[in-house]
Amino acid sequence: MKKIILSLLAAYLCLSCSNSRTEQESAKRTVLVYMAADNNLIRQARKNIEAMLTAKIPNEYNLLVYIDSPTDNPYLLKIAKGKIDTIKQYNTQNSASKNVLKSVINDAFSLFPAENYGLILWSHSTGWLPEGVYDYIKETNTRSFGKDKNKEMEITDLAEALPENLDFIIFDACLMSGIEVLYQLRNKAKIIIASPTETLVAGFPYEKTIPILLTPSPNYGELALVFMEHYKNNDGDLQSASIAVIDAKQLEPLANLVKRAIKNEVCPNRELIQRYDTREPALLFDFEDYLERIISNESDLIALRKQISRAVIYNDFTPYFLDEFPIEKSCGIGIYIPFANDVLYEPYSSLDWYKDSGLFCI
Repeated sequence: MKKIILSLLAAYLCLSCSNSRTEQESAKRTVLVYMAADNNLIRQARKNIEAMLTAKIPNEYNLLVYIDSPTDNPYLLKIAKGKIDTIKQYNTQNSASKNVLKSVINDAFSLFPAENYGLILWSHSTGWLPEGVYDYIKETNTRSFGKDKNKEMEITDLAEALPENLDFIIFDACLMSGIEVLYQLRNKAKIIIASPTETLVAGFPYEKTIPILLTPSPNYGELALVFMEHYKNNDGDLQSASIAVIDAKQLEPLANLVKRAIKNEVCPNRELIQRYDTREPALLFDFEDYLERIISNESDLIALRKQISRAVIYNDFTPYFLDEFPIEKSCGIGIYIPFANDVLYEPYSSLDWYKDSGLFCI
């Protein structure tokens, strides 16, 4: 681990290592960044940790990082005052396993108790889509959340691994602001922050966003604004981003409205709907644009638009995503649109969103 840490730290930073912990007093907030980086994202993981080291972290807050890399055993780290303290070294384990995620969260929050907790999930991802879905739709690799030695974590497993007392969940990962993901995690956190589109490898500007999270009442809209300004100030294809801040308690009323509005609707032409993913065939699209094309009752649509605006506290996007497609509209939430005789019906029907909304047009 020292090799990894030293490779990402400038000479002026100090590395402090310890595998034993004394009893911790309760802090105001503990934030865990879970980096499933045993894959091709490891270089960016190091850059993001380096950015975290420059963030101002008040004494009464804890910033923890779990990192699993291709070259070393996983570690649980604490970042404070420009230094890294190694809290725990793990044996080789798969960070895309729900049991590993659950164990790491338990370690972090029990070793560093706090009044409230936040979680940043960092890795590859493609929304709710089941493990290896493109292997039988098209020969392209994909995953739900995480990527570790070809192991991928299903969204249902992710939900089982997470506690229910989180103030927020932030996804530094692609396509996680989909209604299927958000709804599956609706009881896990008050606020969920994620992108309906893919995300560029650089991820969040942690030197700016971490201080926002380590305050008594984080302004999540400000955090999202900082994220978007970071990308809007880029040039060319690097000016590609989207983000949404979701009020999780508004998702169940949204599902109820959808269930009442759906009346044996037929799937529309997908090419007419705002897409979110760059792969072919596109699978994930804008939720509101989709509803507007399958629901004919205007009063139902008005109610749905209002509820979406209650659920989406903040939403922004760039005019284009890479050179792949324009983003002409976005409600901040994506959705999967099925094919005729869809091979994904069975896994989709296991999701809470399908059970509560009944939405899977054919």
